[in-house]
Amino acid sequence: MINPVDTFRAEAQEHLAALEQALLDLELQPENVVQIAAAFRAMHTIKGSAGMVGFDHLSYFTHHLESLFESVRSGEIILTPELCQCVIQASDHISDLLVSTEPSAELVVVSETILARLKGVLPNNNNAANVNSVATTKNQTEKQSFYRVDIQPHSNSFKDGLDIFPILRELNELGKCHVSAYFNNTFNAEKFDPESCYLRLQVLLLTNKDKDSIQDVFIFVSDDWLIQITKVEPEEAHRLGDLLVAHGVVDAAALEAILQSQPKTGELLSHSGLVKPDQIQRALSEQQYIRNQVVTKEEQSIRVAQHKLDQLMDHVGELVILQAGLDQLALNNNDERLFELAEELNRLSNGLRDIAFDIRMLPIGSTFARFRRLIRDLCRDLGKDVVLETNGADTELDKVVLDKLVEPLVHMLRNSLDHGIESPSARRELDKPEKGIITLSARHHQGQILIEIRDDGAGLDKEKILAKALNRGLISKETVLDESSIYQLIFEPGFSTAEKVSDVSGRGVGMDVVKSAIDALQGQISIESTKNCGTSFRILLPMTLSIIEGLMVSVSGQKFIVPLNLVEECIETLELEPNPRSDTCLVQHRGQLVPRLRLREKFELQGKRPAIEQTVIVRVGEDAIGITVDEVIGNHQTVIRNLGRLYQNIPGVMGATILGDGGIAMILDLLSLSVSSRKRDMN
Repeated sequence: MINPVDTFRAEAQEHLAALEQALLDLELQPENVVQIAAAFRAMHTIKGSAGMVGFDHLSYFTHHLESLFESVRSGEIILTPELCQCVIQASDHISDLLVSTEPSAELVVVSETILARLKGVLPNNNNAANVNSVATTKNQTEKQSFYRVDIQPHSNSFKDGLDIFPILRELNELGKCHVSAYFNNTFNAEKFDPESCYLRLQVLLLTNKDKDSIQDVFIFVSDDWLIQITKVEPEEAHRLGDLLVAHGVVDAAALEAILQSQPKTGELLSHSGLVKPDQIQRALSEQQYIRNQVVTKEEQSIRVAQHKLDQLMDHVGELVILQAGLDQLALNNNDERLFELAEELNRLSNGLRDIAFDIRMLPIGSTFARFRRLIRDLCRDLGKDVVLETNGADTELDKVVLDKLVEPLVHMLRNSLDHGIESPSARRELDKPEKGIITLSARHHQGQILIEIRDDGAGLDKEKILAKALNRGLISKETVLDESSIYQLIFEPGFSTAEKVSDVSGRGVGMDVVKSAIDALQGQISIESTKNCGTSFRILLPMTLSIIEGLMVSVSGQKFIVPLNLVEECIETLELEPNPRSDTCLVQHRGQLVPRLRLREKFELQGKRPAIEQTVIVRVGEDAIGITVDEVIGNHQTVIRNLGRLYQNIPGVMGATILGDGGIAMILDLLSLSVSSRKRDMN
């Protein structure tokens, strides 16, 4: 069973991320009412949930922050950068308080220190209670509505240590409450369990808040408790039947049956001749439409642990392998019934695969908030004025890829800020705006994810990079490199052009870590730079590392998988004369010469080369290469499996997959093959 404390901690971290993002926006736009409401909502939710699971000190601490933002919402306090900084420190402190229900003495001292700073900004130095009373007085003049809130806690609420009184107190803060408590339908006096919860409560709430504000009170228990919130129109109080149904005294169907036996208003009016039947029908149609529009069903969501999603993907992968085996069996036996079963299983497995992918896909924007905080804090440390602009926050990729991508992006953003963006004085001398700009963007590109980090700083110094590489023995004096190859030198281990070591950079650790992380994700990274105009890093990544669509090819009976999203077309190639460099050469393709690499010679496979070979044209980034094989077999759903230690470092191979007949097919690493073919072609 899920521990409610662990659930609370996970949800609190999400609310802290939302709070931090709101505060970063409020530093730039202090009067942004949307972000003020988001910050208040985050504090309000953490405070209420903390009290329910025994984090009393955390509830006490966040109550003061909630009161502060209530004052901001009411216009009594104007947010300043200093105040935002203080609240950000308080947000960091909340993360420390989440560790234990009973904080240490040191943490309590930190709490009181932060609250002392905040106390000076509250109106007239009043406490939170006075602030709430001011807000309540102000809101009394606003329109108020009645809501009926039916609450049935989970039967294990007492065992889980959940307390319902903080929720009732939260509801009472929203307005005037009338609470009725009684046993639910599961109560049986003869089988009474003192540790089980049999309570059911009905709260009649008069408030000026909306339904969403009431739902926020139950955000921590909404998945387990039965909560129903209904707006009550005043005229309903005069309809006894509606009240009896709402209280559960009479079934709605039984009441409807009784009412159906009585003459309806429309029938009475029609028989009296006051209203025509078609007019009644039009009115009834309008009434039904309004009811249908009002009664909407909200989509529910649940929280799922990461390891369960990983298990789901593993099972989906096994299902795909099983489906491939059934396809092979049907083909070998030429059994029509097996073909039908295989086709149906293929349809189901494809649907399940797509659903599993969608579940694991997350928008990359979920990581943008931490990057904004990173840039903000580094600017304060380095004395620079830089803004981080983000685009494509809704671009989705696999959570596994996203988690492994965070660290390299952090390294690159730190380097862009420290090395790329000049100091305000240097930018003034270059007639640049003092405020530097770093842009982080993401988008789909050729079936992959393209992430770009661009700054408007000084750009990379090619001469300085070459001198450093020569000094470290990475290149010789005779080495001739193009611009792209020169920039790639910064990814060598220990390479750094920083003139001094700082807490941010200069130790030669970082960019080699970035390259290793991107390679591990089967991605590629390229650099473009212009002196005094800026530098752009482009990262191309697969959307997932689990199951891909592949093109199966064969060489000397050995099968290989080419990632299908990089394939452009397949062509026949005929070699009339033997080529002394037969592992790589050039092939004519659509009026251009494209580097061509033979898998037979690349992997030293035995067997005679056919007279007519097949060449698969693939595009890796901006470059096209040809992969020459004996035969192109066709599409294949490919479950990526990691290679053992013996085969992990083989160039040109990124993994393996299990075929329907139990055999193994290697999955080609087109990036390394592309680099290999270009190097051979230049030699």
